[in-house]
Amino acid sequence: MTKAAPKRSSAKSVSAARWTCPKCSRSFTQVNQRHACGTSDGQDVLRNRPDSVVRTYRAIEIFVKSLGAIEIVARDRYVLLRTTRIFADLFIMSDAVRIAIHLARRVEDPRFIKVVQDRKKVTHVAKLSQPSDVAALESYLEEAHDLSLE
Repeated sequence: MTKAAPKRSSAKSVSAARWTCPKCSRSFTQVNQRHACGTSDGQDVLRNRPDSVVRTYRAIEIFVKSLGAIEIVARDRYVLLRTTRIFADLFIMSDAVRIAIHLARRVEDPRFIKVVQDRKKVTHVAKLSQPSDVAALESYLEEAHDLSLE
């Protein structure tokens, strides 16, 4: 398992959001942000998953929490990692965790199995089968986290 990095401080935080949903109490940067209320913290998505998938998810969670205040929003097999904006999302598969990391630039790295660019970001997708796979993506997760605070 990867060693968690020390907490980093940032002038911006999750509390910088401008609107709080009156139904679910989640905060957003845009008033009346479209979202799904009634989400969980990620525990439900791990139910009945193999130990390798649970450990891989936990390695991701430990690392991203070391970056500072984040919100983990889970629903069905999806998990969103966000500050004031989503910086990565996870899809819990039967044998792995598929991660999509949202960056401002295109990265050429063989670990990414798919790269998709839109007007605002470049999404890099990787499939992680074991906790040790997470360490190779930590710098990208940190970059995406920092970008989500801007």
